[in-house]
Amino acid sequence: MLRLKELYSNSLQKKVIQIALRTQKNFFYRVIQRTVLTIFPFVLIGSFAKTIQLIFLSKNGLFSNLLDFIPDSIYFQIEGVVTAISNLTIGWISVIAAYLAAKYSAKYFKRDDQLAGLTASISLLIIAYTYSKKTSFAFHQSILGIRGLLFAILMGIFVGYLFKMTSKKASPINFSSMSSSALNRAFTSMTAIFLMIVIAAIFSAAVNVTFYSNLPETVISQISSTNPSTIPWLRLLRTLGLGTYTVIMSFLGWSGPYSSIGTSYSDTTSIANLNYALNHHTTWGAPDIFNSNALYHTFAAYGGTGATLALIIAVFWISKDRDFLTVSRWSLIPSIFNINSPLLSGIPVFFNVIFFIPFIAAPLVNMLLAALVLQLHLMPPAVYSVPVGTPGPLIAFLGTNGSWQALLFTLFSLFISVLIYIPFVRIAEKVKTIDNLAADERGEDHEI
Repeated sequence: MLRLKELYSNSLQKKVIQIALRTQKNFFYRVIQRTVLTIFPFVLIGSFAKTIQLIFLSKNGLFSNLLDFIPDSIYFQIEGVVTAISNLTIGWISVIAAYLAAKYSAKYFKRDDQLAGLTASISLLIIAYTYSKKTSFAFHQSILGIRGLLFAILMGIFVGYLFKMTSKKASPINFSSMSSSALNRAFTSMTAIFLMIVIAAIFSAAVNVTFYSNLPETVISQISSTNPSTIPWLRLLRTLGLGTYTVIMSFLGWSGPYSSIGTSYSDTTSIANLNYALNHHTTWGAPDIFNSNALYHTFAAYGGTGATLALIIAVFWISKDRDFLTVSRWSLIPSIFNINSPLLSGIPVFFNVIFFIPFIAAPLVNMLLAALVLQLHLMPPAVYSVPVGTPGPLIAFLGTNGSWQALLFTLFSLFISVLIYIPFVRIAEKVKTIDNLAADERGEDHEI
């Protein structure tokens, strides 16, 4: 125990580390973290494919013009392959997550983990299935992709509990009589499988009614596009609130009204700013300096939601942990183009209590600082559209048509974000070291 105490450098750090260690002992947290780490290879591959798809193959992509020399027939083949890899890895990542969460949960309860995992995956596909006469075999992608991660993991844990309540402990597979052994395990788990499929079918009906009524899109569109007041500080509070909500939802594997990929012109203030710039040939004096484009999309999403490019820089700067460094190296290229799913899964940041504070604080501080600088007229607001995949630190520069003040502030705010992340990187390293030491002392193999 003396060795563990020596890792604390101050009382605040000790308290944060102790909270993190207590949280990590929780069964739910262990399952979630193990699931998120296991899906990392598929998230990484899918993110590279998504990066290529956005910046090279998208019509508004950053480097879309570089492929103009390729014949259309070959271009469409490349696009098809890259889209397939992206859609069937990161686009279906929740199916894998549901399988893993159910497998780990059932294994913890000594039930049939393989059947539990398959049950969870099939149940998620049933829930996401689209009832359509036009398309015979289609799914709601928002449920199956990274946006559905939280729901998939919670459903997988529920399946594990369902197997615990309705089936007996799984007996080891006897390879000398494999057919009988497999059938016995199947019939032992049949009640749980049947109940879960019935529950999934009920959820599926509810999901399809919701989606066909366009309820999610309508609510999000109304929230993000309606301006509640012409008072500047109320517009600022609205942008800060929606931005913070988006960041929290992303931390939990869900989604919010703002995207980290590209700017948005869904609200009237962004259109008014753009019209002003086109008419006056400058972004100085634009009527609304506190909308989502001027604050969130320009300064809160360096490297993706949570300003996680700063986390990568912080890891390169002060970390000595081999796993953190490896994940950061692999995640760097997608993160440059604002796709941070590999980093969120590999560190992991998803659901990680240690990174909850900086994940929210870095974007929020950036937006507040930007609001202050804009209010003091020290830089112009970004109003112009930028290509999809434009690196976060360049969005302000391009969105203001080349303002060096905006570029300098971007570098400053990115540095502030790095400083916010640094102490939590240190804490994460120490928690990982303490957790491994404690597991070694107990003789554990780091399983759930």
